[in-house]
Amino acid sequence: MIGTTPKPFEEITDALKGYDKIAVIGCDGCAKVCMTGGSDQVAEMAEKLKKNGKSVLFAMSPERTCYVGKTKTSLDPQLDKLKEADALLVLGCGGAVQITRQVLENYGLTIPVKVGLDSVGHMDTLIMGELAIEQCQECGECILNETGGICPVTKCAKSLLNGPCGGAENGKCEVDSKRDCAWILIYNRMAALGELDKLRRFMEPKDYSKMAKPRRLNIKERKVE
Repeated sequence: MIGTTPKPFEEITDALKGYDKIAVIGCDGCAKVCMTGGSDQVAEMAEKLKKNGKSVLFAMSPERTCYVGKTKTSLDPQLDKLKEADALLVLGCGGAVQITRQVLENYGLTIPVKVGLDSVGHMDTLIMGELAIEQCQECGECILNETGGICPVTKCAKSLLNGPCGGAENGKCEVDSKRDCAWILIYNRMAALGELDKLRRFMEPKDYSKMAKPRRLNIKERKVE
């Protein structure tokens, strides 16, 4: 999922300064899991905006706001209200904000779309409702086969590919003493698998051009363009 955290309310009201009629759109996908943009958070934001003197035309949470089809299906019945809106506030990731903007443009509407959340990365949920952690950089050249399913590009503070830097102490990273050294985790995992010999292979530098933004995925051909 895409991890999100709420922007300070003061930053949101500043972004909405001069706009009176507001529509609030959340996301019952990732933002709901993060408890930042699900139906409950959207309702709370609508109430806060009303108390701040705004007129809230409608508040809703599409199933997946980053998916243009689901966002359009949710917004179609609200088209008349959208035409009245001075601005839209999206409680979703940056992708959700941009999909919402694209849907509005397809309607022929030029309405400011403001974001109420900060996107903080691709997260995997470890404890539902409590903890998620970033474990993948989406680098386009996965090396998990060589590292026991643990990603040094993400988990190592220096993204080292061929072993630890030598600064670890008591199994912890020298950059952050609360963080486990990725390469000690990898070593222990490979030892448990009986595959330590694989760590002797030199790993070539990554082709970071595969991380060049923005990427386009041709789904039918299953390739990045």
